[in-house]
Amino acid sequence: MSGSKLRHTRNNYFSYAHEATLVKSGDDFFKRAVSIIERSKHTIHFQTYIFIGDDTGNLIIDALAKAVKRGVRVFLLVDAYGSNDLSSHAIKQILKSGIEFRKYSPLFNKYRIRFGRRLHHKILLSDEAEALIGGINVENKYHIAGTETPWLDYAVYIKGSPCHYIRVICESLWRGKGYRGVRKKMRYHLASSAIDKTAIPIKISQNDWLRRKDRISKSIRHELRHSHISITLMASYFLPDKKIRTLLKNASKRNVKVRLILPGISDVQLAKRATTYLYAWMLRNNIEIYEWNDTILHGKVNLVDDKWASIGSFNINHLSRFSSVETNVEVFDAKFCNTVKKELDTVISKCSKVINTAHLQKMTQWEKFTCWCAFYFTRFLFRLEFAVLSKE
Repeated sequence: MSGSKLRHTRNNYFSYAHEATLVKSGDDFFKRAVSIIERSKHTIHFQTYIFIGDDTGNLIIDALAKAVKRGVRVFLLVDAYGSNDLSSHAIKQILKSGIEFRKYSPLFNKYRIRFGRRLHHKILLSDEAEALIGGINVENKYHIAGTETPWLDYAVYIKGSPCHYIRVICESLWRGKGYRGVRKKMRYHLASSAIDKTAIPIKISQNDWLRRKDRISKSIRHELRHSHISITLMASYFLPDKKIRTLLKNASKRNVKVRLILPGISDVQLAKRATTYLYAWMLRNNIEIYEWNDTILHGKVNLVDDKWASIGSFNINHLSRFSSVETNVEVFDAKFCNTVKKELDTVISKCSKVINTAHLQKMTQWEKFTCWCAFYFTRFLFRLEFAVLSKE
């Protein structure tokens, strides 16, 4: 790892993992999740944005309930807004089984309505020994059996020292008291984990603006600024701010190959149209655009120079940067990055490339106008939410 990257990560909870594996949505993720739960002996933290009581949700509930029967203490934290569709029957099932359950940031309380800060990250942690971190929610859409294909998304399986800091994150959010109460434990674990330097260099990064954490966003900007060969970004809701756009433009001017994998179909049409508004700018700056049309693209994967990868829940937009609680895994390992590169190349081979002339010819004046409206309306909504959050 280069000296510049080491300096960049020194104060950002850099440690070493015994194992880091790229995990894909579908059976790959959920079989691994159940296996982790089955191996647990002491504690499990499961935190997610969406948890639905469908077949996939019941699969996880059953595995967690069995862990409780073995004497494992299980903490399940879900976002109140994202998991609003979790039925009362499923919640009763969860509580009856002995799982300790909470909803993060309920929309309504005694004093006010809360629309702002949301728990958007997805973490499964077992015994401070192994963890899954990514963008995959607990819902059938991410785990479709048979011939159907689940939403495209990714996570990272981690084993080893970084799990100590992941526990700090999970406990802090479970307690709802921020991060101050566990900083001493965090420093101790980080100091002890730095001894083993034969494993995979990893950084667990967070964005939680209200807690003064902007590490994922800073890391992405740092890597884009210092890119030399290639940038590949997979983004589900891609609405970059001016700084990111400038960094991508400058990278392209330096002859860095810039590729974006974006959704051809989307579950949020407003976001899709707002992103499409930027296509003309991207194409003018020699940024390659590939649209994934097989399923909904929900992945958030960043790869720079095939030496740095960042995977997790963080979207490149204002919502993830200023509103949500996000967690990404940054990996500084050539072998892991090569696996990510092969996966992204495979995805690109199945995408439709957006060609400048064809794109402009295909769009009517009305479509261009609606994309313009979507872009500026989305920016307005982000600014409005930022103003609301600032007063909380």
